[in-house]
Amino acid sequence: MTRIRKLNCLAAFAILAALIAVPAVQAQSVSDAKAKVEAMPDDPPRHYNLGIAYFKAGQYTDAIGAFQKAVELKADYKEAYYNLGLSQEKARQTSNAIKSYQKATELDPKYADAHAALGGAYRKIKSTRNAIRSYQAAIRINARKANWHYNLGILYQTREDYPNAIKSYESYLSLAPRARNAKSIRDIVAQMKDAIR
Repeated sequence: MTRIRKLNCLAAFAILAALIAVPAVQAQSVSDAKAKVEAMPDDPPRHYNLGIAYFKAGQYTDAIGAFQKAVELKADYKEAYYNLGLSQEKARQTSNAIKSYQKATELDPKYADAHAALGGAYRKIKSTRNAIRSYQAAIRINARKANWHYNLGILYQTREDYPNAIKSYESYLSLAPRARNAKSIRDIVAQMKDAIR
């Protein structure tokens, strides 16, 4: 009898753990996500998951519509704004993407990925100063992302700000010492150090 109670407790715990670990709304495909939206059209996460499904399917215009509906239903949905920005970039709507990333960072100033994505979008439109600020903000929040340091190094190098470019590249190399481009970055750092002597 005691053993059965223990097994029942373990089974109940396993079911509870499974419910906690798996989100209530989880789209596997566009058709599955659409069906879930149709079942509960006023549920922002369902529209968000539809946007994710569209994005994964390469249907960026449809993804934009789904993410826009999610933020229309939940104005503080930072993840939806972030993914809206990613979709807009894929659809070559960089200025709209910038607005979406800005909204995500306004909703959560510690949203490092949104700051970095904003930096990338600014870089696309050659707004170097804003791109630098955005990558700096992302790195202040999470300094462990090697690519952010690399992108910041490129921006500084473009401005011929070699001391900051060197610092950024060296941070990149310390985080990704075996990166495919590590040797060429080391060579660039050596050249910049020679140039500022």
